[in-house]
Amino acid sequence: MSTEPEAAASTSTPDAALPVTGHPAIDAALAELALGDDVHTHHDEIAGVLDVVQQALNPTQQPPLPRR
Repeated sequence: MSTEPEAAASTSTPDAALPVTGHPAIDAALAELALGDDVHTHHDEIAGVLDVVQQALNPTQQPPLPRR
């Protein structure tokens, strides 16, 4: 019987287990998320994904279209 935690055995998520949100930019950002052994890089990786989610939820406002 092993005494090592099983959660530490895998650092990547198989493609089949990736979440699918239905928004292509969010799905791509989640697929590219790579949290490695260096926890100091986790903040930047997660912040990048959160930026994509923020842009998807709050897109920049476009100026009104001119009327004919």
